Amino acid sequence: MTAIACLKIFVDKKLRPSSSESMAGLVAKVAGAYLETVWAWPRRYGLVAPYSFVLADPRATRLDAKELQKLAADLQFKLFGDKGAGDIALLMFEGDQNDVMRFASTQAEALRALLLGVDDGAFSGRMCKITPDSVTSIAPPDGPVEGAPTAEELAAIEPEPPEFGVAGLLDIPTARTGWWGIYYLLKERFVGSGVDWRSAWEDGLGSLEDADVAARDLGCLEAARDAIGAFPTGYMFLPFSFSSMVKPSVRETYRPHIERLPRNLKPRLAANVYDVPREPSYGAIAQVRTFLQPYFSLIDLHVKDPGFRIESLPVGAVNSVTLVLEGQDERARLASISRFLQDPAAYRGKKVWQGVAGLASLRELDLCRRLKAPFLSGPMVAPITETPAGEIICPSLNLPYRVG
Repeated sequence: MTAIACLKIFVDKKLRPSSSESMAGLVAKVAGAYLETVWAWPRRYGLVAPYSFVLADPRATRLDAKELQKLAADLQFKLFGDKGAGDIALLMFEGDQNDVMRFASTQAEALRALLLGVDDGAFSGRMCKITPDSVTSIAPPDGPVEGAPTAEELAAIEPEPPEFGVAGLLDIPTARTGWWGIYYLLKERFVGSGVDWRSAWEDGLGSLEDADVAARDLGCLEAARDAIGAFPTGYMFLPFSFSSMVKPSVRETYRPHIERLPRNLKPRLAANVYDVPREPSYGAIAQVRTFLQPYFSLIDLHVKDPGFRIESLPVGAVNSVTLVLEGQDERARLASISRFLQDPAAYRGKKVWQGVAGLASLRELDLCRRLKAPFLSGPMVAPITETPAGEIICPSLNLPYRVG
């Protein structure tokens, strides 16, 4: 029965989110403080992207847009004062989980027509526009803006167990996340497991191009937190998008979910920072390291370019760099492995280990054996599983390792 919605916040007279990182941070702070007080348990909320919150109530069948008018008024006053020059407008979209998360990741410019009351049918669900002065239904036109049940009835309803939970709010089903083993070739043993989105493996070993990467990462963090009790040994690798880590307003959405992980597990926690460019700037790497180092004992960069410029990294800035293989052309994949592993001395000089991820054939695995790639992962090493495997001794000739 859970009602779930995305709340998009628009700032200024043109009703566009500001491009300023400081404004995004201020909006997140003001709106978060308001929701923390008003949107109390068993309701849940979370910031899933700049200017975008997801709200849920396990007792309701429809959220109350009129109730959120107080948030619009609070933002108007806190940001612009009684007679400020700016304007605040909120769009509340209510629908199923997939549509809500798609709405959360939609760019603001694509939503401006909705603010003007024009519904192009791109989203199937209920939509309301909320300002400090009015609340109107956009879809359906002249539809309800109040909640169901009423606030008085809600207070008397015993909440059902939550059906959803990205960021402690929308539960992403565990079947949508999985664990891949990380193999240390030199000692012929698995040293831990990493959590990832299953479709990133099962649909061709690539990234989810259209997904909200921050929401995906947060879903993996929640899956990791749930798996801690069944993961007594080995490293636990957790994913972080590089593009999210270098944007302060997005980066801060990760912090409360990282802080839910037990601090005593830091020696076993590792961060996989993926989609790292060929030559990341010194400042970008410094931001990533400063944010992650208090929580993780290892930082691993996942790159897709075998010509990654290792010389651009400061000595000891990260612990490892892993090449993620792409595409279906095995010859091209083998060439990428050879190029990436051609100069191990350059990586040793930076105190950085090398790894290869996404190994999908015996030829690829054999090449990594011959070139002595330290760390390996992928379907040819161990298929993705529902639970982490931890530390396991396994001769390399017995790969791929399969439980049972």
